[in-house]
Amino acid sequence: MTESTELQTNRLLLRPYRLTDVDDVLAYANDEDWQRFLPVPYPYERVHAEQFVARAFIADWSSRPVFEITFEGTVIGGINLRIMSDRNVAEMGYSVAKAHWSKGIATESARAVIKWGFEACSLAKIVATANIDNERSWHVMERVGMTREGVLRSGRPHEHDPELRTDSVYYGILRGEWER
Repeated sequence: MTESTELQTNRLLLRPYRLTDVDDVLAYANDEDWQRFLPVPYPYERVHAEQFVARAFIADWSSRPVFEITFEGTVIGGINLRIMSDRNVAEMGYSVAKAHWSKGIATESARAVIKWGFEACSLAKIVATANIDNERSWHVMERVGMTREGVLRSGRPHEHDPELRTDSVYYGILRGEWER
């Protein structure tokens, strides 16, 4: 079983969520651009931030480690793995506050979590998906060495309209590729 942990990068602290993180989460999450490709309510209200932080706080780190991303003392996003132990694979998800886009923060966070996933969790592969229109996200995946494996056509309900379906890009990286 994987225990909760903190990861330090050059600029960031990735750590488990604390119940005191609600105000920071609310500050970045109530942004329509940030929410565009995420399945979160709009407007994003305090109760949503409280529920999110509570779920992240009690997350089972053996199957769903959830890190908050701290930059200069403020929580500005999150990154997680959903571990599928029967396949020794994890799916990574991440988001960063709009005010911190184009600063390499998602890439720096993803590199740290991928390294940790391969080393601490002994994973064989880490995958990630994004709405096909979310070019920022798939560029992060490419910068950390992931390979685009395909497009899942109509792969999931639209983030804000369940009657619509969206295409997703699918990326992956194998442990051997990361180690090289």
